[in-house]
Amino acid sequence: MLDSKSSRRNFFKFLGLTAGTTLISQVSFAAHLDQTEIKKLTDEQKEFIMLHEKWMDKFIEVIRVQKTAPEDQENNQKMIAITEMADEFKPKLNEFMKDGTFALIYKMSLERMSKEI
Repeated sequence: MLDSKSSRRNFFKFLGLTAGTTLISQVSFAAHLDQTEIKKLTDEQKEFIMLHEKWMDKFIEVIRVQKTAPEDQENNQKMIAITEMADEFKPKLNEFMKDGTFALIYKMSLERMSKEI
């Protein structure tokens, strides 16, 4: 566990974030990545990955609530808003997915979401 937190901390350092930043859930996909690959991302790609990770955290939480309380109207409204946010990601995502390194990191982040759900 300590090793995983250390890897997560190093990942945030590569992204230029401070130690107090809590943008990604405790289960971070970054521990599974080769850190030299993360360094290859552009600043814009890093920013997108972080934004997408925050979105996934919200999505995972909404899905968890939906599983236990499918009639929760407030949660259903959150689901609609989160889905609309995903549509906003598509143009940039399509552009960034042309980069093999970005595509690898993005796919690994999706694996984290799949495991959480």
